[in-house]
Amino acid sequence: MTTEESNRGDEQRRRRHEEREACREERRREREARRQERKGRILHTRISEQLAEDIRRVAEDLRVPVSNLVRNVLDEAFSAVESVSDNVGDLVEDIVDEAERAQKRMRRRRRHRHAARHHRRPVSEEEATDLESMEPEEREDIEAEIREAEAEPTRERPEFPDVVGWQPLLLNREQTCADCGRELRRGTRAFVGLTAAGLSQKTLCRACVNSRG
Repeated sequence: MTTEESNRGDEQRRRRHEEREACREERRREREARRQERKGRILHTRISEQLAEDIRRVAEDLRVPVSNLVRNVLDEAFSAVESVSDNVGDLVEDIVDEAERAQKRMRRRRRHRHAARHHRRPVSEEEATDLESMEPEEREDIEAEIREAEAEPTRERPEFPDVVGWQPLLLNREQTCADCGRELRRGTRAFVGLTAAGLSQKTLCRACVNSRG
C-alpha cells in the first residue's frame, strides 16, 4: 500500500465517521420530534382494572396527574428502546472500524515480511513510518521476523529482460508470482509483463512490482 493509498483510506474512514455522526444527530432530532408529537396527541387504550388501580395509586404517591405519569412512563420506555438501538449501531460501527485497522496492520506485516524475505532492500521511508506508528509489541514482532528473514540465504531474483513494463490488472484466475512464488487468488490485483510481442505469461504480485520501482 502506497502513502497515497493509505491517505485515501484515512480520508474515507474520516468521511464515514462524519456520516455516522450526522446520522446519529439526525436520529436524535427524530427522537425529539417524536417525543413532541407524542405529547400533542391523546392515546386511548383499554387496560385491566388492576393496572388502572396500580397507576392511580402510584400517581397519588407521586402527587402527579395520572395522565402525566402514563405519558412520562411511555416516554422513558421509548427513550430506553431508542438508546439501546443507537448503542447497538455504535457497537457495530466500532467493530467495523477495528476490523479495518486489523486488516491494515496485517497488510503492513505482510509488506515488511515480504520485503525482508525476498528483496533484501533497505527499509523504505513508508515502511519506517509504519513501524514507528505501530504498537511496541507489534513492532517488536515484525522486527524479529525481519531479522529472522534476513538471516536466511539470499535468493537470486529474476530480471525478466524481455519484459518492457508491468500492466496492472484484476486476476480472473489463480496465478503464481513469477518473482516470490506467492499464490495469487482470483480477484487479486496483480501485474502482467508486457513484452515487445505483447502480453507475457509472467505475473507479479504488487509487493514485487513495488520493490522494483
